[in-house]
Amino acid sequence: MISHMSDLSQLISRLVEEKDDFNELEDGLVKELFEVGRKVLRGILEHMDAELMKERAEGLRHLGVRERTVLTRLGVLRIKRRYYRERGGGTRFLLDEALGWGGGLAATPALEARALKMCSESSFRCAADNLSFFLAENIRHTLLHEMVGKRGSEAACAKQSLACDLFESGVIPASEGRRAERLFMEADGCMISLQRAGRRKHELKAGISYEGWEQVGKDKWRLAEKRSFLSAAPADDFLAAWSADLATVYDYRGVSEAVWSSDGASWLARGPDLFSVTVAQLDRFHLARALRRALGSDPEASRLISLAREGQGNLVIEAMEERLARTLDPKRRKHMAEAISLLKGASSRLADWSLTLKPRDGDRSLGCMESNVDKLVADRFKKRGMSWSVSGADHMCKIIELSRNGELAGWCRERRASAEGIEVKAFEKLKREVRRDPERWCQAYVPLLSSKSGQPWVKDVLRHLAGLAVSA
Repeated sequence: MISHMSDLSQLISRLVEEKDDFNELEDGLVKELFEVGRKVLRGILEHMDAELMKERAEGLRHLGVRERTVLTRLGVLRIKRRYYRERGGGTRFLLDEALGWGGGLAATPALEARALKMCSESSFRCAADNLSFFLAENIRHTLLHEMVGKRGSEAACAKQSLACDLFESGVIPASEGRRAERLFMEADGCMISLQRAGRRKHELKAGISYEGWEQVGKDKWRLAEKRSFLSAAPADDFLAAWSADLATVYDYRGVSEAVWSSDGASWLARGPDLFSVTVAQLDRFHLARALRRALGSDPEASRLISLAREGQGNLVIEAMEERLARTLDPKRRKHMAEAISLLKGASSRLADWSLTLKPRDGDRSLGCMESNVDKLVADRFKKRGMSWSVSGADHMCKIIELSRNGELAGWCRERRASAEGIEVKAFEKLKREVRRDPERWCQAYVPLLSSKSGQPWVKDVLRHLAGLAVSA
């Protein structure tokens, strides 16, 4: 113990002596400690790869080793792992299979989840800059772009597969079986700019579901059991996939009442039938905006909004048509005509849902979709002068969706889980060997004297980890 403390004091003394100020000391310490950590991780992965070779299936012929880049919480790691030829001619990397590394950039689950979350909240360049700082390693934004594309594509394909199974084959997805006295659903669209496409704009679709409201402070409420669904897919595909996604959570037979709210878009008018809702209403924001845009500051606007919400849609339409006949201003006439068209198209959905269903204690008015579209879609897709491809936008939608639903970290772990538990078996053997003789394991798998990278004190730390004497 005394020897170890002496070794550590020598290392600290040498490190402090080499740096000019605290900032340089901190930066150097982080880089060198991360280098030590990467060497230990590399040793662990090499051990697992060796164990997988010993227990490989009959017929797999070892051909050699190849390098691969892995993004970890300790930075970018270059590892060598064995590859094999199957009898049928295919090539396999057992370590990649055990850890769920598909094509492209490989990453550990925790780092992958955090990187994807950062990309869902800020630009790829900004996320890369932040990761580079905390990993003490230069992370290129193109790597993160590739990661979002691959993982987002996987998530989108999984959701599409659920919808196809449900609506084409009648296969009900595995469900949590959640029950709800009342389920609220709101949906809307948001136009984004496209790049390298035949058209300039594309509509992203967004939907949220929740079971009510819960108070979190004085005059502050939040949606209870909120779940988001986002997609760049066509309208019918979006609605089908959203329905299948909700089926993975809810037992529809256990949902007593369903309430729907959306704007007057034609594709959203199909939602209530698909979801078998109890009552549907026109979104209150769009109702009020249409009438106020048509009537301006006229007090009549508030009265007509109240009439519409009370289910007196015919009276509202008649009043608007009379106003239109007396109005000469072309711009005002245009807004009035648009309002009348909206009212007529949604005449059966003008009344508040609470006129059909009795509100419960704590129930509030619907109409939070506009702010959700802003937070879920516009903040990431529109407010930085960005343009997207349709597929790229769809992939980002899925990452945002997983993140906002609190499923991103779990999904990153589960998507790479081996059905045969290969990783678990290899890791258990690793733990047994380390417990038996940790110093011998370090000497075998942590590179020491042959290491040519890093500062001299790093090699001393590695010697210390392996139980060797530190040179004076």
